[in-house]
Amino acid sequence: MVDPTPRSVKSVKSRLDTIKQGDEAQHSVSKVQSHFLVPSDKLDKITRRVIAPYAEIERKDVKEEVREGPYLDINRFNVFLEDTVDLNSLLYETANVLKAVTNSSGVFVYIVDPIKNEVVLMTQNTKNPERHEVNIPIEEGKIASAHVAFTKEYLVIEDVQRDRRFAEGLKWVDAKVALCMPVLKPDGDCYAVLELFRTHCEPYDHNIIYTVVSVACWSGAAVHQAQARITLQKTAHLNSELRTLLHNYFCDLASIDTMLTDMLAVIKSFIGAMRSSFFIIDREHIGEHLQADMWDDGWSSENTTMPRRKMKVNLSQEQTPAGLVARTGQVLNLRDVYRDPRFTKEIDPTTGTVVRTSLVAPIMDKNGVIGVVQLTNKTNAHPFDTDDEMIFSVFVNYCSLIVHFYNMQTKKIYHENLNKVYSNLMGLHLLPCRHDLEELMETNGVVLPPPNFKNYNYHISEGSKEDMPGLVCSMFVETFADRNFERQNLADFVLTVLLSYRDNPYHNAEHAFVFTHTMYLMLVNNTGYFDFVETAGLMLAGLCHDLDHPGFNNNYLQLTRHPLASMYRSSTLEHHHYFLAKKIIEVRAQITPLLTDCAFDWTNNSHRRMLKGDKERALGYTPLSMMDRRRYLNQPPEQIQFLSVVVIPCLMIVQTVFPNTGPLLENCRKTQEAWHEEIAIRGQKLWRQSVSVPRASRNLFNANTDTATN
Repeated sequence: MVDPTPRSVKSVKSRLDTIKQGDEAQHSVSKVQSHFLVPSDKLDKITRRVIAPYAEIERKDVKEEVREGPYLDINRFNVFLEDTVDLNSLLYETANVLKAVTNSSGVFVYIVDPIKNEVVLMTQNTKNPERHEVNIPIEEGKIASAHVAFTKEYLVIEDVQRDRRFAEGLKWVDAKVALCMPVLKPDGDCYAVLELFRTHCEPYDHNIIYTVVSVACWSGAAVHQAQARITLQKTAHLNSELRTLLHNYFCDLASIDTMLTDMLAVIKSFIGAMRSSFFIIDREHIGEHLQADMWDDGWSSENTTMPRRKMKVNLSQEQTPAGLVARTGQVLNLRDVYRDPRFTKEIDPTTGTVVRTSLVAPIMDKNGVIGVVQLTNKTNAHPFDTDDEMIFSVFVNYCSLIVHFYNMQTKKIYHENLNKVYSNLMGLHLLPCRHDLEELMETNGVVLPPPNFKNYNYHISEGSKEDMPGLVCSMFVETFADRNFERQNLADFVLTVLLSYRDNPYHNAEHAFVFTHTMYLMLVNNTGYFDFVETAGLMLAGLCHDLDHPGFNNNYLQLTRHPLASMYRSSTLEHHHYFLAKKIIEVRAQITPLLTDCAFDWTNNSHRRMLKGDKERALGYTPLSMMDRRRYLNQPPEQIQFLSVVVIPCLMIVQTVFPNTGPLLENCRKTQEAWHEEIAIRGQKLWRQSVSVPRASRNLFNANTDTATN
């Protein structure tokens, strides 16, 4: 009976032409040596004959190159493997070598299909090889080749006709004895089964079995290495292509639609799929419906490169593989979607293509599924295999970067436009009241200062707080006597700034006024020391230095992760005051009151008693000592220390430069003395003596103190 030949075997002439080209290319260099060096004493005669085309045999401590025989040597083997990468043809040639050296009547080669769980007999070289395929289910105890594929152990049948395990014999020939050998890869998977048989009754001896086992092991290793090399080459090429596409996208050289269309075309080409789809889940609006943006490159038969985007799909309701993956977060490799009861029978209305196979993977982050990628139908009509899954996983890793960048860009655009809307809205709401502006302009934008206005001891509480805007305008007009202000613009600016202070107990508009008044007196009493820019900077700094102060210190903002604390790494409030002042001065962009704690009501007496320290303690933090009502006894000494270490040294320097600022230093010393009086009234010492005396002495001290007190 004529042995079957593989459908993909190239002609001898074509193969020899390839070998000849390879020999000519290496004519000017030394001949490439074989990759294997095998000691002769480890091999029997038959094994040496089989291995000879692929290895050097070491004989009597001398390397002797085996004379070229009728089979491919290792160099030609490499050329064949690199150029054709036709593993089935290579395996069929190896089987014919074994047939010759084992004196077999014939050989069958069965390729294992792990997806269908079948062994497929390599058919004769016909025009339509698929029509002549013979598929046998892999199971134990019926057909010898399927039995070996199941057990993954070689099988010797000494009497084919009488072996009750395989009553049908070898099924294809009238064989007497048979040797079935699995071709196992290093990972344990069975790639193929070689079935040698004899039509005469001479059994296969141990030497022949050893030879066939050796060659089968080598073949399995070769198949494994070749498949791994092909996969690595594809992966490396895919990485290069995707990096280029992502570079263009991240550098804003390509839109999301163009980039995704190109990426889908790349992965479809690499794996050999007919269609590819990309879904980005809308995580901002997840509810009953799982909405997603979908990009689809269409079927390969449509021949279009135009970006195709379906605006929204509902993955929570659609009975599709992509919907199931989006809900479960599990990879799916479906062999026949059309017959799977979980999904609707999908037929593309444009091309009439039936969705059969599908490879679907989720795009994940720490919060769950953020996207889905799907491949549909392989061009060779086969299901997606493990190599496809490996290549697809590389693509999915890049997809996670795309989705994160896309979401980040979407949020960026949204917040940029939101800020513009808020800026315009707040600009309208923070305009000074028309009646206040008109009332102020009745006096030409300024108010006549009271008699003691140029005294450092003056405080706004002595007069009317409604006069603050006019008095500020008066200070600016007098400070810049050589400059002409447009009075309405000045009044508008001052009213806007004072409105930008919150109704805090301390950092409020009155505090800004007092600070500006002190700076005003220092400048008008010491003219000629500062130029216009410096004078303007000092006055503006005095008026704007606590703009939109929330009533809490930087430490509290950082502990509570306030939005302001995330905007600046250090000096949070100082940066915020400067930012708002700069905006008001330059473009009159107003502050956003959304940062205000709307839950805090200053008209509520219980709220007014609640200081920052109480809020901090409620959140589980320990307030600063000066803000902690539980340690209020420490407040006087801490205030004295602050005045002594910070304030008084600064004022002494100021007095040295400007002697007429002496009242400021004098008032500071009076404040310090007032805190000393507070300590005396409370009967508290600046330090705790009880901490620094022995226990016995401490009791005596306490007793004496009590006696003295009584």
